[in-house]
Amino acid sequence: MDKNKNTSEFILDTAQSLVQQFGFNGFSYSHISEKVGIRNASIHYYFPNKDDLGEALITRYQRHFIANVALIDSETQNSLDKLRKFTLLYSGPVQEYRTCLSVMLSTDLGTLSGKIQDGLVQFFTSTLEWLERVLEQGRSEGQLKFEGAADVRAHQFLASLQGAQLLARSFSDVSKFDLIVDGLLSALT
Repeated sequence: MDKNKNTSEFILDTAQSLVQQFGFNGFSYSHISEKVGIRNASIHYYFPNKDDLGEALITRYQRHFIANVALIDSETQNSLDKLRKFTLLYSGPVQEYRTCLSVMLSTDLGTLSGKIQDGLVQFFTSTLEWLERVLEQGRSEGQLKFEGAADVRAHQFLASLQGAQLLARSFSDVSKFDLIVDGLLSALT
């Protein structure tokens, strides 16, 4: 049983890496098979079709996001520190000139199943709700300063991080991401 879980997680890890590099439509089970070292039929055992794989990817991504922001919330009460730690979640893929799974899935949105699209919307909704809460709390406690509604600022913050990933990847230059993150955070103080 543990071997099954490990194999399915390894398949998901490999698929996520491929999506982050090539997009959801840019790889096949053969690519996963080659990297994991198992037959295509074995992948189909865990994920009968690519939509099943995509649904599992976005579900797992959402679960990891919730765990990561819960950890951030437990580590600090300072909203600016929370936002700094949050940007680190987005900087991980940038180090390998990739983007986060949600950005790459968004680029393939028109070809994704309804369930994958719904999962993506749930992920973005959770992300925006967390950002809005942190921003509003930080403003009310005097840690952050910004004009306008926190939900608007949350959208701007997330869109900027996603754009920063794309620029860093396009230029093969991590400093593009860092430049945008520094500007985002300094604009809030």
